[in-house]
Amino acid sequence: MVVRRLCIIFWTVFALALSENLGAAEFWQDDWSMGQRIESSRLEITALKADDASAIYRAYMDSQAWLYHQLGWSWPSSKTSEEQNASMVQHLLKQMKQKNGFSFVVTDKKRNKVVGMVYFAPVSAERGNGAALDTSNIQAEVTWWLGKKAVADNLHNDLFALTTDWLRAGWPWGQVLFPVSESNQSALAVLDNSAARKVAMNRDTHEVFYSYTLARK
Repeated sequence: MVVRRLCIIFWTVFALALSENLGAAEFWQDDWSMGQRIESSRLEITALKADDASAIYRAYMDSQAWLYHQLGWSWPSSKTSEEQNASMVQHLLKQMKQKNGFSFVVTDKKRNKVVGMVYFAPVSAERGNGAALDTSNIQAEVTWWLGKKAVADNLHNDLFALTTDWLRAGWPWGQVLFPVSESNQSALAVLDNSAARKVAMNRDTHEVFYSYTLARK
């Protein structure tokens, strides 16, 4: 019962982070359309579907302890159930329908296996608490996770390149935020070696914030 309550609390907080923002009109407008998929030689990113739930569950539970430490999200719990996972997926699908956030599944084409997820969301109103972070020109925040083996295979580099190319070519935003835990070494390495700018830190939440400008050619 305690574990179930903790999971409910986590997904409630996650939902608020995806829905509370500093400028909802900037995040999404009615005449915009969301991207459905993009792929490279190794990876495919596709819009979340209900029948992805089992594959997503296996992907993160295979790396549960590693992800729990690395992400800093207090997730995934070792006691997360398939039922709780299915509820999470349904919640994310509801947000996509309401255009309050967009969730995507990452597949390793070589292994034909789901290895992670990418999320596009409004900038949380809480981001500025405890950090000197100016979000006035940032329309969305981007987060992701990849399983341990995928990171060992350097797919985090491929995923970042593919995601930013997609954001630049197929999404309406001019500037996005990457919030990353100080413990997420693979994501920090990617961002530090990219065009992203480190703009703030929150020592209370142990997060580092990077701004990324989506310059169009």
